[in-house]
Amino acid sequence: MSLIGQNTLRTKHLNRALVLQTLLRLNMPSRQEIASYTKLTPATITNIINELIQEGLVMEIGSMATEQRKAGRKTILLDLVEEARMVLAVHIRSDKVELAIVTLKGKVVYDTSFNMPANADQEQFLDFLIEKIEGFISEHKNTKIACIGIGSVGLVDFDNGLIIEAEHMGWRQFELTKIISEHFKVPAYIDHHVRGMALAEKMFGSCKRHSDFLCVFIGQGIGSGMYLKDQLYRSEGTGAGEIGHMTYQPEGRLCWCGNRGCLERYASEGAILAELDFTSIDQIITEYRNGSSPVIKEIEAATKKISVVLTSFINMFHVQKVIIGGKLTQNDMPLVRQIEYEVNHQSFLAKRRKVEIHPSNMEEHIGVIGAASIALLYGVYSAKAE
Repeated sequence: MSLIGQNTLRTKHLNRALVLQTLLRLNMPSRQEIASYTKLTPATITNIINELIQEGLVMEIGSMATEQRKAGRKTILLDLVEEARMVLAVHIRSDKVELAIVTLKGKVVYDTSFNMPANADQEQFLDFLIEKIEGFISEHKNTKIACIGIGSVGLVDFDNGLIIEAEHMGWRQFELTKIISEHFKVPAYIDHHVRGMALAEKMFGSCKRHSDFLCVFIGQGIGSGMYLKDQLYRSEGTGAGEIGHMTYQPEGRLCWCGNRGCLERYASEGAILAELDFTSIDQIITEYRNGSSPVIKEIEAATKKISVVLTSFINMFHVQKVIIGGKLTQNDMPLVRQIEYEVNHQSFLAKRRKVEIHPSNMEEHIGVIGAASIALLYGVYSAKAE
C-alpha cells in the first residue's frame, strides 16, 4: 500500500486510489496535506477530491487555522464517509466461520459466527456457506453490500481467487471467489486469513506507519502475514506465511502437512486443548484466571515454544513490530508479554534493535476485519470510479 504518486507517469485511476488510501492513513487531512504526502500536484488533488465528494465517499468536515496564518486563512479538513460503502467479510477458520458487515474505516457493524459442519466435503461446505451468507444478508437487507472479502485457511492463490488446497479440510482447487461472486452478483476477493489480518493492521490498526511488520494469529493452527518495505508480502503461487509449519521439534509430532514437529502441533489452540483434554479455549482462559496449575503450566510452555520459532524468524527478518491475534492474547493473559521478553532477549538482532510485540487492538474481530480489508483495499480503495 505504497502512497507515493507521480503526476505524469501514474494513471488517473492510481492517483485516485492513492488519495483514498491517504485519507484512510492520515487523520482528517487537508487537501494540502494529501498533496504533500502523495507528491501529487494541488490541482490533481482538488480534482480527485471533488470527484470523491460527488460520489459520496468523502466529505468536508470543517476548517482550522493553519499555524503559519493563525489570524487569517483557514484549512478545510476532509474525511471519509464511513458508511458510504459496506462490505461483507467472511472469515473461514478450521473450526468455524465468522461473518460481518464492515464499514470503510474497518468498523464492524453486524457480525455472527457458526461452527463448521461436521464431515462436510468441499461442495457441501459451499452450499452451507452460501445458505449462511444469504441468511445473514437477509437479516440486514437494508444494508447494500459493495463487495465480499474472504479470509481463509489453507494455501490461497490471491491472483486467481482460489484456495489451492486446505489438506486438513479436504479442499483442493476451490474456486470460491468465482462461485460467491456469481451467486451474490458483487465482486469477491480472497486471501489467506492471516495475510488479511496483516492488511487490516496496516489499514486500520497500529501499523499504519510501519513499513516492516509481522502479524501472527494463534487459533486452531498458527499462521502469519507480513509487510516488507510497505508492501504485503506474497510469494508466487502459495503466498507464504506458514509460521505454524516451521519446525519446532525435529522428528517430533506428525502434522497434517506431512512434516513432523511443526510449531502448531505444540502451541496452537488446538494443541493446547488436546494436551489438557479441554473442549474450548474459553474454558482454558477461565481455568487460567482461576489459577489452575496445569493450565498455567501449559500456557507458559506454549509461550516458550512460540518464542523459540519467532526468535529464529526475527533473526532472518528483523521487522519493526509483531502483532499477535487470537483469544490467548487477551491483556490479562501472559502470552504476548512473555513472548516479547523472550524474543528480545534471545534474538541476536533484537538485542541491537528491540522489536515491539503487542496484541492486536482489534481483539475478537481481527479475523472479519482482515477479511473485510481484502475487499476494501481491492474493491473500494483501489477500485475505479463508479
